[in-house]
Amino acid sequence: MKITLDGQPLNYTLEGEQNLYQVLASIAQWLSSQNAEITHLSLNGKPLDQWNQKDFETIPIREIDQLDITTATETEQEFNELEILLHYFSLLQRALESRDPNPLMDILSEYPHVQPPLEHYLRSVFLTEGSARFPIQGVPSKEDDWKQAEQFVQKIVSLLESRLYEITHPYETCESLIPILDQTKQEIEHTSVLLQTGRDREAIRNVLTFIEILSKALRILSRLHPSDHKVKEVHKNLSPPLKELNEAFLHRDSVLIGDLLEYEIAPKLEELRALLLRTLAERTS
Repeated sequence: MKITLDGQPLNYTLEGEQNLYQVLASIAQWLSSQNAEITHLSLNGKPLDQWNQKDFETIPIREIDQLDITTATETEQEFNELEILLHYFSLLQRALESRDPNPLMDILSEYPHVQPPLEHYLRSVFLTEGSARFPIQGVPSKEDDWKQAEQFVQKIVSLLESRLYEITHPYETCESLIPILDQTKQEIEHTSVLLQTGRDREAIRNVLTFIEILSKALRILSRLHPSDHKVKEVHKNLSPPLKELNEAFLHRDSVLIGDLLEYEIAPKLEELRALLLRTLAERTS
């Protein structure tokens, strides 16, 4: 049995594996320690489009002459999925700009396939209402509706481009985040005042911006320092209050939103800022 991994021979020794599933499970476990996973398979020169444990268990070792495995890291997979999303919304943007209903409807028919990864990567856009907030359900009937749809899609395109940039330019993104984080920290510290004085829309806008910036900082640090215990600790400390914040938004609990930001999240931001500065210092040292 010959095995290749991303085009290179893999020196693999059987340790009791009896079938294809057991071989793949063993290799997948090893890949997980490398923050990678299997993305494509080819058995005896034939691509395997359907991955089924029961089917793989019926393929004994003796029937495996050549097994070709393609892998991708989590970052590579994220980049590929974001590129697909960007391509989709660029097509949608052009269809809206042309005001042509036929290509628009064809593109919208594919939205159910785009919706899950879109909401996964851009949660802040759909923080409270999920896909119900996607404003394009069909051909707009008025010019104002066309413009609203264009503005929404442009926002999505900009966010996707930003996510791709942070993958390809993590240090530049890290550097730009520090002053933005300082500014938004000051803004959210006054969120409770905004909520108490009835300025809910302004408060929510500030919070959504802050969540996106905070999420970006955590993503950058996790990507550049995947095994750093300090990064894991700050991520662990911020995850519970951020989860509570999301729940508070869902229930429109302005008092809890203010308390979480002022007493739970804001005090932890200095540690996050210090990690960003350390990351930049390590790059130049």
